[in-house]
Amino acid sequence: MSRRPSTLARLERILTMVPWLLDNPGVGVDEVEERFGVSRDELADDLDILGYCGLPGYGGGDLIEASLVGDRVTVRMADFFARPLRLSVREAVALLLAGRAVASVEPLGESDALRRAVAKLEQAMGGQTARVALDLRAPGDELLPALRAAVADGDVVRLVYRSASAQTTERDVEPWALVGRGGAWYLQGWCRQATAPRDFRLDRIRELRPTGERVAVTPRPAVPPVYVPGPDDTVVEIDLAPGAEWVAEEAVVDDVRTVDGARRVRLRASSLEWVARLVVQLGGSATVVGPQALRDRVRALAAATLAGYGPKN
Repeated sequence: MSRRPSTLARLERILTMVPWLLDNPGVGVDEVEERFGVSRDELADDLDILGYCGLPGYGGGDLIEASLVGDRVTVRMADFFARPLRLSVREAVALLLAGRAVASVEPLGESDALRRAVAKLEQAMGGQTARVALDLRAPGDELLPALRAAVADGDVVRLVYRSASAQTTERDVEPWALVGRGGAWYLQGWCRQATAPRDFRLDRIRELRPTGERVAVTPRPAVPPVYVPGPDDTVVEIDLAPGAEWVAEEAVVDDVRTVDGARRVRLRASSLEWVARLVVQLGGSATVVGPQALRDRVRALAAATLAGYGPKN
């Protein structure tokens, strides 16, 4: 999965921050920084952007008012936000589906309030919601209750896990958070096999069992489950044929482009081993462009695999 542009992440932060600032007028800068993970300079830039948001006319009553005075933050909405909201049927259905989706996530503290808002929207739409259905279930969702309990109680879990490179392993994990990202749920915790923090996508967990042990490491705050390449990582380029293009979506890549009809991805890896195994498993659907060390490792793995299917005495 490609890393999101900083502008998109910033927009998400502003859209999340504005309703909270409206409910907490005059809140202190320190509290905003801690809650939203921003510095004072970033907050000032966000508020500056808000000052240019509004409706055409862009006069005194048309723009959002945002101020940072001393250590206090205040946001006041423009006059048009006080006007009755009139939605088309299409807009109302889109808002209803989004509200139902978010309200269905039980751990959210705002779920109850959102469900009440959805109920009011359904009432306003009359009988038009009877034909509207939403099913966001995905593989791995059935594990959420057990994993939430494990995180809350500090219980070690044993996973049978299939990684992005199609390797299946069994490992004990000391969990500390469940995080949703990019349409998928991740379990975050200390992997005893890797002796390091790891993220586990729930739809790749093949089996989950409690061990009866309690966690030994100090829980850490949840962070976005995205691999951050290091400065010493090796740059890798691979051409993907149709059917293997999912790699560009599953991996953290620096660049994706089309070259001679194939999708060429450039990424960085701390170890070439997992990339080589992935290329071998993709067979003819993946071709290594570089580096040479990766080509050599792929050839060695392919030769070892073929030797395993040779005649036996």
